Amino acid sequence: MKYNIEKIIIWLKNGKKRELIFKPNKVNVITGDSNTGKTAILEIIDYCYFSSKSTISESMINENISWYGILININDKKYTIGRKALFEGNVSNEYYFSSIGEIPKEFPESNNTQENIKSLIETEFNIDKSVSFPIGYGSNNIKVGSKISLRYFLMFNTISQDLITNSQGTFFDKQIESRYRDALPRIFDIATGIEKVENILKKEKKAELEKSLIKLNRKETEILKKSEYFQKEQKALIKKAKEFALINPDTIEKDAISELNNVVKGVIIEAGTGLEREKLEKERNIIKRKIKNLKDFTNEYSSFKKNLTEIEDSLKPIDFIKKETGIIESDSFNSLISQLSKELTEIKEARKTKTPIDKQVFDEISLLNSQLTTIESKLESLPRENKNFENDRNKYMFIGEVKAKINLYTKSDSSPTVSVAKEIEKIEKELESIIISDTETKRGLTIKLIEEVIREYMVTVGNAMENYKNFLPVFDYKNKSLLLRKPKTTFYENIGSSSNHMFLHLFFSLAMQEIIFKNKSPYVAPLLIIDQPSRPYYGDDGLRKADEDHSDDFKITQAFKLLDKFITERNENEGEFQMIVFEHISKNLFKDMENVHLVDSEFRNGNALIPLDMI
Repeated sequence: MKYNIEKIIIWLKNGKKRELIFKPNKVNVITGDSNTGKTAILEIIDYCYFSSKSTISESMINENISWYGILININDKKYTIGRKALFEGNVSNEYYFSSIGEIPKEFPESNNTQENIKSLIETEFNIDKSVSFPIGYGSNNIKVGSKISLRYFLMFNTISQDLITNSQGTFFDKQIESRYRDALPRIFDIATGIEKVENILKKEKKAELEKSLIKLNRKETEILKKSEYFQKEQKALIKKAKEFALINPDTIEKDAISELNNVVKGVIIEAGTGLEREKLEKERNIIKRKIKNLKDFTNEYSSFKKNLTEIEDSLKPIDFIKKETGIIESDSFNSLISQLSKELTEIKEARKTKTPIDKQVFDEISLLNSQLTTIESKLESLPRENKNFENDRNKYMFIGEVKAKINLYTKSDSSPTVSVAKEIEKIEKELESIIISDTETKRGLTIKLIEEVIREYMVTVGNAMENYKNFLPVFDYKNKSLLLRKPKTTFYENIGSSSNHMFLHLFFSLAMQEIIFKNKSPYVAPLLIIDQPSRPYYGDDGLRKADEDHSDDFKITQAFKLLDKFITERNENEGEFQMIVFEHISKNLFKDMENVHLVDSEFRNGNALIPLDMI
């Protein structure tokens, strides 16, 4: 994407207006004395980007300012965002917005809402409702399905002065705030392009379908259990009706319910012969005998093959005798040996483990068992003996029971199992059609690429890393931090020098931006704001620390050479990138660098964010 900050605008209460102009594709440096408002510029940018709280200093800055504003270029469009100054430390809800980059000459007037402006800017960053926290990514501070705010992606755009000397393994700003701390691991893959929103949506869809499939499978199981219970109860009802001669004893089960319906309606059923049970029992006994005979045959056949094995073992010396032809030479002997060999071959063939007879017998037994199960099921619904009701009251009570249960069976006979099965089949086909990219492989490759890029940065700054210049970078994905490993060891070095921590933070943030560019992620602006990278050398007051040697200027120069080279390489790759750096150092340390631009004049001798002559 294309992005740069063109101007910072502040409208003073006295009617004057202050503008700072930044160039695209440059390292824009604002340098000068301490307490001149340099750090406040980062806070102003953050404030205009919809922050819910701000640390802009009241003294000298907020007390003199009426409105803050930024003019930005996004994808060849200009936008001006203005926000009224804080009041008693509280952020304002009054915004000025221009979709053509217009900057009011006088004081801005509130003309839009934060929600509308934020929504429009997020659209430029391709952030819509689909860019949301997926299932399994919620926390106490983050709601699953909620849209990912543009402000979370801004964590990739800043290195604050507190972060630059941090030695606790923190490489992103705002990590003291729980919602940003929770958001970072949840947006990292999306921000860096490791994970695509389309892939996340597929994962969410798959998770939803799998959840629905579990519910449907559970429902199908319950329906089958209920259906099985209904079947058993229906059989018991039919059997009882036949026992009391309410329906024909010879009626098959599928027609029995119809006859019971007629009983409920008062239709008299003609008594049958009652021979159905006798007929079925006879068939059952015949089948049982057949099964027994086949099993006996199987046992006998197994014994036969076992005996063949024993005979085969006794004939094995024949093979030896055939080889030793010189033992006995006669026609009779040879004829005998030939006959025995033939019989041995036949025995080997006969005792093979699987034969057509084995399979045929097995199939026949399976078929008979299936027939036996069917007959047993039919017998369950037939009475063993005929009974009579003790009185008419019992008879009519039973008929009432029959009526109620028939109604229940009729309702359940629509067979919801069929519709559930169709729904399950539909979801299973849909699941098969969802192709999810292998994020784990891409994440592993990205980690290697990050380490490779950082190693090149380390070569660029060379001796500025002193003892660690030949160490190997290790990206800790879990903690989103950068470590250094001694070559040919598994030992991570405990970096003690704050100047080396500064370099690690530069390496890390530049590498993140490089990966974002290579993976074409649209959610992070090609921008990096760095607040005083020389702080480990010069401190808060801009003065050189007494215990530092004369190599400090060399280290700072190497750091700026790294930033300069980053811009050059980005431009060569037809990309855009802007840096804004706040410093205390002399402009002489970077004056000959092609891509380093001094914003305004140095903040010294009365020049500041709010110059003395403007108050």
